[in-house]
Amino acid sequence: MKQELYTSWHDTKIRWLLLALLCLFQAGCSLCIDFPFVLATEIQNYYNVHQQDINYLYAIYSMPNIILPFFGGIIIDKIGIRSALLIFCAFLIIGQSSCVYSAQVKDFNLLKVGMFLLGLGAEVSLLVTQGALLTKWFFGKEISLAFGIQLTFIRVGSIIAVNQLPQIYVNYGNSFVACMTYCLATILIITLSCIIETVIDYVSDRRDSNHYQSQAQLQLEQQKPVSCKDLKEFNYGFYLISISCMCGYCIFFILQLNALRMFQIRYNLTFFYQTLLYSLPYIICIILTPIIGHIVDKVGKRPYFLILSGFLTTLSMLVYSLNNDCSVQNECFNYALIGQILNGMFFSLFAPLIWPCIPICVSTNTQGTGFGVVCSMQNFGLTVFPIIVGKILIEETAIGYLHMIYFLGFIALIANISNINIYFYDRYNGNKLMSPTVKLPDYQIILEQEDEQN
Repeated sequence: MKQELYTSWHDTKIRWLLLALLCLFQAGCSLCIDFPFVLATEIQNYYNVHQQDINYLYAIYSMPNIILPFFGGIIIDKIGIRSALLIFCAFLIIGQSSCVYSAQVKDFNLLKVGMFLLGLGAEVSLLVTQGALLTKWFFGKEISLAFGIQLTFIRVGSIIAVNQLPQIYVNYGNSFVACMTYCLATILIITLSCIIETVIDYVSDRRDSNHYQSQAQLQLEQQKPVSCKDLKEFNYGFYLISISCMCGYCIFFILQLNALRMFQIRYNLTFFYQTLLYSLPYIICIILTPIIGHIVDKVGKRPYFLILSGFLTTLSMLVYSLNNDCSVQNECFNYALIGQILNGMFFSLFAPLIWPCIPICVSTNTQGTGFGVVCSMQNFGLTVFPIIVGKILIEETAIGYLHMIYFLGFIALIANISNINIYFYDRYNGNKLMSPTVKLPDYQIILEQEDEQN
């Protein structure tokens, strides 16, 4: 009798190669979808529109994702991660191509169509599909660390965008076409990385299917099919996490969407300081997010960290709500600096905490649906709230931006209530979120083979 030790690729260093490819995809995708944030002034000048229209542009991007991520999650659970990822990448290419054509013919309505199509592809592929793939390869191992690293590279993409896109715009003679073409080239490159991801995952599944026998196969066969009825089985804690995710992401991204113009109009800062302050939260996230993810894997205590993140964003809103006299250029830099540091610390703590909570709260075969529901709620907020902010900023004045901060402070209050409720719900329902990441045993199968002796 001879025994052969089998180890899945999920338990080897190959999972880190897949994470690297996933991070490349995240950075490139984020670079492209952030252009309304970092080119707000350029878009206004090029298309002769206002900041209100920039907020509507982001609302249009988020609009299809109120519903699509939920159904995208079901699609993932039905047809598989790989097929879904390639389908959504096709939407990215078509959407960015529409943005390029919009810039060529100078038609703002076509830019709206492009953003809508980018929303169809980016949110599901960036969050739902990639989140499900990351969970598949890292669940029971270094899942919070893995989420922290990939979220860091989303921020890397944002920093590249704020530094590269305005420079490309100027270097090519105030050409918005050049910026959109650069984004299209980036989309094509990350699509290639996505194809490599799917090949690695496919080969890994084929290897595993040839070796996983008996008990493992029986468990897969006994999993019930995914349906909309799964929503009734998600517990109260899951929906609290969804509300917290919606509020946290809305606060951060709506503030960043309007940050450059706010620093210019309300705080009277020069372009250098505007760009520096805009990049600062992302830089903080790059440094802290993987570290926090690793710490959470080791110690757990997720509800405590969520409450702390809510406290930090509330402090940030309080700093921004101070009504200062900024008539002298750059005099109010320190107030904006403190606000952005707190904002960066909040998001570095919040982002690697919230996503790994989802697979903890749902069953294995409904993880795609779980990610989809959370993304749907998140994009509900990112559709409705920017429209409200757009109404607040019909007149771009210092007072208008102060009222925007008051509105974001109200969202922060909802987030804090949700985070506190998450703590109490988890405390009386098994303390799953308080526990460190469970180290699952290596999935090894002993293949017994008879020695043939003649």
